[in-house]
Amino acid sequence: MESRQLDQARKEVASLVTSYYEVGRTKDVARLPSLFAAPQYFSKFDESRPYTRQNAGEAFMYEQARFANISDYQYKIDDLRIDVLGLMAVATFYLEYKGVFVNDYSFEGSTVGGRSRVTMVVGKFGDAWRIVHHHASRMLAPGSD
Repeated sequence: MESRQLDQARKEVASLVTSYYEVGRTKDVARLPSLFAAPQYFSKFDESRPYTRQNAGEAFMYEQARFANISDYQYKIDDLRIDVLGLMAVATFYLEYKGVFVNDYSFEGSTVGGRSRVTMVVGKFGDAWRIVHHHASRMLAPGSD
C-alpha cells in the first residue's frame, strides 16, 4: 500500500473510532450496527458486565442501554495508533470518559468515568471500515494495584 493510501486508510479508521464514541454523546444508538462488521465476524470483550465474549447482537444491546442512559457523556481518545495491514487494521488507544449514569426507574444519577485501554480490530468491507473486534479494559488508578 503506498503512503497516500495508507494515510487515507488511517484517517478512515480514526473516523470510525471517533464515530463509535460519538454515539454516546449524540444518543444516535441506531447507528451502532452500521459501525460493526457483519454478525458472523464481530466479537467484543468489555470492561463492564457481562465479562463474557459478546456477539454483535449482545454488544448492540449493552451499548444501546449504556449510551442511552448516560448524560453529559464526554470522552477523549489519547495516543491513537493505527496499524493498517491491507484490508485489516488495528487501532489501539487510551480512552478517558465521564458522564452521569441515569437510572430512569428511580430518577437518580451517579457520576461515572475512568480511563481504559482499548483495542479495535477493523476490517474493510466494500468501501467502509467496520469494527470486527473491540476490547476494552479499565486502567487502575496509580497505586491501587
